[in-house]
Amino acid sequence: MTRYFLGELAIEGFRGINNDGDPLVLRFKVDAVNSIHAPNGVGKSSIFEAIHFAIYGNVPRLKALQDAEQGDGYVVNKFHPGQQATIDLIFKSDDGTPDITIKVTRAANGARVVTSPSGRPHPEQFLATLQEDFVLVDYGRFAKLIDISALERGRSFASLVGLSRYSKLRQALDGARRTQNINSDLGLSALDVEVKTNERALSAIERRIIAAHDEVAGAGGAAIDKLAGAKTAVTSALSSIALLKPLVSSETVMDLDFDAAEKAIEKEEGGEARRKLDALTTAVASLSATTVADADVADIERLVGLAKRRDEAVRSVGAHALHALLRNALAVVTGADWHDPNQCPVCEAKGDGPLKPKLEAKIAQYDAAVELDAELVNEIATAAGIEKLRQLEEAAAMAIGTGDRLHIAFDLAAKKGEVATADLEKIRERLVGLEKQRKEVLERAQQEAATLQGQLPPSLVQVTRTLSFAKQFRDAVVEFEAAAPMLRAKQDKLKLLNRWKTFITGAVQSFADAEAALANERIAEIQTSCQDLFGRFVRGGPDVKPTLSRAQNSENVDLKLANFFGLQDLSARALLSESYRNAVASAIFLATAMKHSGVPRFMVLDDVTSSFDAGHQFALMDALRTLMRYGAVPDGLQFIILSHDTSLEKYFDKLNGTTDWHHQKLQGMPPKGRLMVSAQEVDRLKAQAQQHLNAGQIDIGAPFLRQYLECKLAQIISRLVIPVPPDYATRGDRRTLSTYIEAITEAVTLYQAAGRCVMSAQQISDLQNHHAPSIVGNFVSHYETGAGTPFNAYALLGVLQSIDDLAGCFTYIDPTNGQKKYYRQLDRR
Repeated sequence: MTRYFLGELAIEGFRGINNDGDPLVLRFKVDAVNSIHAPNGVGKSSIFEAIHFAIYGNVPRLKALQDAEQGDGYVVNKFHPGQQATIDLIFKSDDGTPDITIKVTRAANGARVVTSPSGRPHPEQFLATLQEDFVLVDYGRFAKLIDISALERGRSFASLVGLSRYSKLRQALDGARRTQNINSDLGLSALDVEVKTNERALSAIERRIIAAHDEVAGAGGAAIDKLAGAKTAVTSALSSIALLKPLVSSETVMDLDFDAAEKAIEKEEGGEARRKLDALTTAVASLSATTVADADVADIERLVGLAKRRDEAVRSVGAHALHALLRNALAVVTGADWHDPNQCPVCEAKGDGPLKPKLEAKIAQYDAAVELDAELVNEIATAAGIEKLRQLEEAAAMAIGTGDRLHIAFDLAAKKGEVATADLEKIRERLVGLEKQRKEVLERAQQEAATLQGQLPPSLVQVTRTLSFAKQFRDAVVEFEAAAPMLRAKQDKLKLLNRWKTFITGAVQSFADAEAALANERIAEIQTSCQDLFGRFVRGGPDVKPTLSRAQNSENVDLKLANFFGLQDLSARALLSESYRNAVASAIFLATAMKHSGVPRFMVLDDVTSSFDAGHQFALMDALRTLMRYGAVPDGLQFIILSHDTSLEKYFDKLNGTTDWHHQKLQGMPPKGRLMVSAQEVDRLKAQAQQHLNAGQIDIGAPFLRQYLECKLAQIISRLVIPVPPDYATRGDRRTLSTYIEAITEAVTLYQAAGRCVMSAQQISDLQNHHAPSIVGNFVSHYETGAGTPFNAYALLGVLQSIDDLAGCFTYIDPTNGQKKYYRQLDRR
């Protein structure tokens, strides 16, 4: 795999960097530690955010703003005339393949456009391959890794060691296997209820078919899977009755004209008695099949108990409306645009820790109550006792009016999920009462049927009874043949969904096991190097060993101290100071980055040593330079360090120019003025000053001259190690230039008086009598005080020459190569 370093970065119009028409250009060495120093407010953070915007497409600080604050409007420099930001990046490979140039533009209309001047196909995808957690790290990321919860640390760690996609997939699988999601998304629960209800109804139809068949054709021989034979038997039995034979001879029981058959019987016996006997026979059959058993009443009792548990769960968490409120609050605090994870979005009060786990715990209680409610609804839909109540209230023989049927209102409440415990208790009482009523009605119907049968001719009584059961057989068969195919389709679908449920449950567990094993393997790979690096960073500190461990069957990653002054397995988060916690985070990030084998081979660190004292800062820098830098080790990283720390600046200055360190300083006047790298831009400043002054553009040329003068003076001070007042770099007034010149001339005077100055007498004389007075008199005195003769182009061009002449006083010709060089110090070459 080809891997890439960051070779060059050019920025214009982004955040604090204006640089209209003259981008800030930073060049990096792939085999050195690259440091960039700038005082506060000069644009260092804008560089970090520009790289983030280029690779990730956003600026985290702006993304965290609320919508009303319109964070996107701050991506482009407010003073850039084109209101367009451009970021050019050049990536260098580790295998000699051609460089890749990517240009990211944030247009005036807000669009983000990514192109590749070098012809790289799919440049956006290439940037996506660089999106690793270790690539861009600032102080906040270090601090966050230690102080967040074990679950959040686990997910962050997964991303850090290249397992983020597995972590996201695991979370997605967890969501897919949740019973509540399967029930709601796939309708499994509702389908299960439908199937059970339909199976029960079909079973009742089957019993009616068998019972009617036995009454007509005689008991035995009937089976629901031999329905054709049952039809033939019933038809044959009807054909054997002389009165009905003419009607059946060319038909089967399924096609028989029962109205014609009843009229034939009525004609034979001549009256109403036959119809009444038929109705009584049907009523007796219906009521005999709806006996309320003890199990039916117990079924209702069970539902009452479940409803009481549901009520208790709801009471323990509060009003149902609060559930939705908590879910909305959770969505807000976990959203990318919420600014403070500890602040409540409802009351705006701040807690002592993240709200997310508290909200999740409370929501889990509500979810438990919701699941109990859903279980109750499902149980009601399949309860035998409820179905028995429904059958009895709808039975014609019971003569219960529609308005008096309790199950109608109950069914409606069940569909709405609004069944109360009191409703079920009424159902239980009603069922017991209906059983008593059923027995009474059945007894009366049996007595009336017996009386009527005694009054009718015996032959017609039997014929009427047989025809009644034949009709019941026909009706039941019609219902069965309509319901059975629909039930089979639902059963097939239910089997398919249950197979999916079984599969996803097993797959989630298998995936979780594999992911945990891989995560532990990654932890084991970095554990030793992480502990070694921590020991280096905190040299002289306690001999403790930070230890990462992945919890079984979870994504939690615990961070403990294997040895804390003899005590074992203590919380690193609870015991370590802020600087030591950040040292642990540094060790983890750097150890994992070194192990990473993906596309990016560079790591940008922004003010990561803010909590370190000088000793720990240097220890970290030394480890980067000698142990992890590409060039020092074959598989090392290219480091780019952004810092405002003045003690680190001295360290960077000392190492600058060596083979393993490349240091650049920023200077300028952001956000309106230009930002530049002092060492690279000094000659360009002179050229631009000359260009504008030669064109008579004094107002434009004078500021460039001032910057050029400042750069050259700072260069002399830095290269010759000239002592200066401690506040020379921090003065906020316009006296900076004269302070520089005074520091230089007085240092020369001092060394001269001591007889140690390496400069020639002519150089000293030119400096003190010509160049310095010329610069002060023709430019500095007027610039800083506003007094004296205004500038003119010729005078300022003379000042430019004097600046170079002044700098030349501190140089000599190297006899070995004939090149001009600065003296090393005022007393040595």
